Formats: sequence, C-alpha cells, structure tokens
Amino acid sequence: MRIDSLTQSLKGIAWLLSPIVLSLFAGALLILAAGQNPLSAYAKLFVAGFGCHAGAGRCALVTALQFATPLILSGLSVTVALRGGFFSVGQLGQMLFGAAAASWLAGSVSLPPVIHSAVALIGAALLGGLWGLVPAFLKQIVGVNEIISTLLLNPIASILVGLVWLPGVAVSARLSPLIPSTKLSIGLFIALAAALVVHIFLWRTTRGMEIRATASTARFALYGGIPIQTPVFLAMALSGALAGLAGGVEVLGVHYHFVSNFSAVNDFDGLIIAFAGGLHPAGAVLFAILVGGLRTGSLIGLQIGSGIPRELGSALIALMLLFTATNRFFSINILKPGSKEILPQ
Repeated sequence: MRIDSLTQSLKGIAWLLSPIVLSLFAGALLILAAGQNPLSAYAKLFVAGFGCHAGAGRCALVTALQFATPLILSGLSVTVALRGGFFSVGQLGQMLFGAAAASWLAGSVSLPPVIHSAVALIGAALLGGLWGLVPAFLKQIVGVNEIISTLLLNPIASILVGLVWLPGVAVSARLSPLIPSTKLSIGLFIALAAALVVHIFLWRTTRGMEIRATASTARFALYGGIPIQTPVFLAMALSGALAGLAGGVEVLGVHYHFVSNFSAVNDFDGLIIAFAGGLHPAGAVLFAILVGGLRTGSLIGLQIGSGIPRELGSALIALMLLFTATNRFFSINILKPGSKEILPQ
C-alpha cells in the first residue's frame, strides 16, 4: 500500500517536472541557434535568478521570492476558477480593485500598525471577490462567455479605479520587510498560507468537493443535488479575493502607493502559473518561484551576462506552458475516456 502511494507520488512529481525539463531542452536549442553555449548560459541564468553570493540585500533569491509572492496568489486565483469550471482571465482587473481598496484603506483610515494592514488586506480581498462575481453573474444569469467578459472587464476595472483619488500607504499599514533593505515582505507568508488554505478548502471540505464535482461532472453533480450555479459563484468570489489580495500585497509591501502596472505580474501570468502547476496549490507555489527567478535571471544572466536577448526567459516560460498543456492533454488522469474536453481533477 505504501509502495503504491510512493509510486503515485513519484509519478506526480515526474509529471509536474517534465515540462521544465522539456522546455529547458528546447531552450538549449534556441541558445545554440544564437551561437552560445547552453550550459554556460543556463548557469548564468540560474545564478542570476536564484544565486545568493553578495549578502541578503543583494541576494537574487530574495528578489525571486518577492516577484513570486503576487504570482502565487494570481496562480491560486486561476486555479480556483478553473477548478470551479470557470475559465477566468480577469486577474488583472481584480488585482487593480484589490490594490485600490488596500491603498484607500491604508491611507484614509487611522488604525494601529498590525490591525491597519490586516484591514487593508481584507478590504482588498473583499473588493477583488466582488469584482470576480461580475463575470460569474454574466455567465450564469445572462449567458455571456467568461473568457470574453473577464477580458473586457480588465480595462473597465482600470478605468473605474482611475476615477478615484487614492492616497499613499501610511506607515502603520505597510507590510514589514522580512529582510532589511529589501522589498520581500511578510506578504510571502500570506501567499503561502493562502496556498495551504486553498488546498484544504478544495480537497478537504464539502464546499470544495462541490466546486470540483460541478466542474468535472456537472450532470452528475446536478443529479447529486448540488446546485450548479452556487459553486461557480463561490469559486469566482474566492478567485477574485485571491487576486485582490495579490494587488493589496503589492501596494502594502512593495510600492506603498497605488499602481496600475504590476511589475511582477503580467496579464496572463496567473494562467501560466496555474497550468504549469497542474492546477494544484503546491504546483502554483513551485512555478511562481521559478518564474520569479527566470524574470530576474533573463535580464541579468542572459542579456547582460551572455549577450542573449532577455526574451529567451519569456520563451522558456512559454515553452513550459506549451509542454504542460500537451502533458495535460495526454494525461489519463485529466482526459476522461469518452470525454471531449480536458477536465480538472
């Protein structure tokens, strides 16, 4: 019994890591085409992205973890949405609302230090969750495709938050840095705690089971007495809250004022993290850290150190997503016999 469990765990790890190996191999071919040594280029890439040789203040791993913090939350947001059968690409708009709420509460309300930051983060999660319910309502009640609605809601969110004057973050609301003179804050622990909560919720609670059951086998869930609309609304509220929390963490722990462009998170990073992580919270954490390091390493290690365009780092991330999607397509745990669509487990 233990041997079977160990075998399954090893297979799961191999399945999760295989896209990384394949993408690195494909990336090596691109480096060769550029006339460079792949081993030397990769060594510079990973040292620049994850090395730590000049003290904590200049440690690349610290920067990678800082970038990974909002990426984890954004990946979790997509994971929850997809587990609920909702293909959401609206994380950017939800992050904007979360950042706006955190900025307003952090600059307009006077509270003690720890309570102030907690209230601002709760407000960020609540407003992000409310904005996440909008596309769920449009799909379930009006019948609007969620990909279209979430895409269009992103610029609308940008316009709406731009109409409001938002103050700077008060010192009492700022998230304390884990290491002095760095931007790595306790937001990292918040993101890791969120990953644990998402795992427990989806796999250890009745509501989480309903969300996954509705997405995987909607007809079976309906026959089992599970209302189809309720899990979707719950999933999107939680998904939006996680993305809103990512925006709040960025404002309170990195910028200390409202920003509309998040340097650590691009429009579709949440999708990359979620798919590459196998739609699992642990995978989202792993790949968020990897992507955070690749972002730094591609600039310093590749472009500056090797003369290779930094776009190769983005190409590696894209290749990971491509190979992950291929892996999921042929996985017997994802593609059900007789089914015509890929369903999350």
